[in-house]
Amino acid sequence: MAKPNLLIIGAGGVGQVTVNKAAQFRNDFGTITLAARNAEKLERIAGEVQERWSRPGEKQLVATRTVDARSVEAVAGLIRELDAGLVLNVASPYCNAAILDACIATGVDYLDTALGEEEFVENIPPNWYERIEWPRREKFAARGASALLGMGFDPGVVNIFCAHARKHCFDSIASIDIIDVNAGSHGLYFATNFDADVNLREIKEDVITWENGRWETIPHHSASMDVALPEVGAHRVYSMGHDELQSLAVNFPDTPHIGFWMGFGEHYLKVFDVLDNLGLTSSIPIEVDGVKVAPNRVIKALLPDPASLAAGYTGKICIGADIRGMKDGKERRIFIWSNCDHEENFREVGGQSISYSTGIPVITAARLMASGVWKPKTMVNVEELDPDPFLKLMPEVGIDWEIQDLPLDGSWPWPAEV
Repeated sequence: MAKPNLLIIGAGGVGQVTVNKAAQFRNDFGTITLAARNAEKLERIAGEVQERWSRPGEKQLVATRTVDARSVEAVAGLIRELDAGLVLNVASPYCNAAILDACIATGVDYLDTALGEEEFVENIPPNWYERIEWPRREKFAARGASALLGMGFDPGVVNIFCAHARKHCFDSIASIDIIDVNAGSHGLYFATNFDADVNLREIKEDVITWENGRWETIPHHSASMDVALPEVGAHRVYSMGHDELQSLAVNFPDTPHIGFWMGFGEHYLKVFDVLDNLGLTSSIPIEVDGVKVAPNRVIKALLPDPASLAAGYTGKICIGADIRGMKDGKERRIFIWSNCDHEENFREVGGQSISYSTGIPVITAARLMASGVWKPKTMVNVEELDPDPFLKLMPEVGIDWEIQDLPLDGSWPWPAEV
């Protein structure tokens, strides 16, 4: 089959990692184009990619285009201009609807890393996929085009971990707990690892978990547990609502409990609580001197660009799934996980591990789509696909993964201090 021309939309931290890895594995694709709003940023990234990955005398690896990713017409026009066959959406989640519709209009394949979102709203009731993505499923099927939803790490790889567990490790699954710990340090007083607007909102919103066939809601940071994870040690993690719960609840209908937990340090929570108590984490616009502005947009404007954190980041991350169930009549508990090292990732592609752990799955899946191994010709969440080809390929692209049986008493076998 012909190699698809690749259009990567978004030039933030994830976009930078994604285009670097696309260039590294360029033999799997046709042309590679990076598109975003900022021409200067695009040229800088393309130049770094050329310097890092090109062979002597090799032509420009990555073309660049400016585009308004919230305009269906602009994105569709760019797809047609480039004859793109696969669009990788690593832009703001506010762009999802327009990019999806542009792919439907042109009949090309699509991949994203997170749920589409609407601005200036909070605490949208589940299921979140029913607002933007899933209503467009039949249109992708009618065009014979594939759309892979939530193909970052969480959501994304953790969903695939769950699919692997269902296929290979359990006869039935009783509980899934996704756990995300960033034990790294950027050395700054306060910063967010990705878009501050989106990040602050997901932290402040009510917690949503799946319990016995229904959604349950509690206040943010009101449920926590202590864990000790490989290579990052002991951390307190807090229950949160998150993208992957929305699709796992549908695709694992017989699993009574599905939850998501994220680690936060005491300093981070203290700063967040002050901002929250002052109303500065709100997404709802207020009027100031005749101008309407969402308070969290002011905070975003004052915080560092998440991509700028990479150079000074140290430490590691651990993201995985703690899964319980039955196998051959016996109770079983496993942990499936990956680790990334901020400094190693920066040396390789100029990005920190939060961006790296998202960009690697994107290119792993893109390679499977380009080769026809993953070609559903409709819209799917990634846990609906065969996990084996992905988990075989991901270490080659840049992230290994491990699996280990855990004690049934809920304890952790790894040391608290690392």
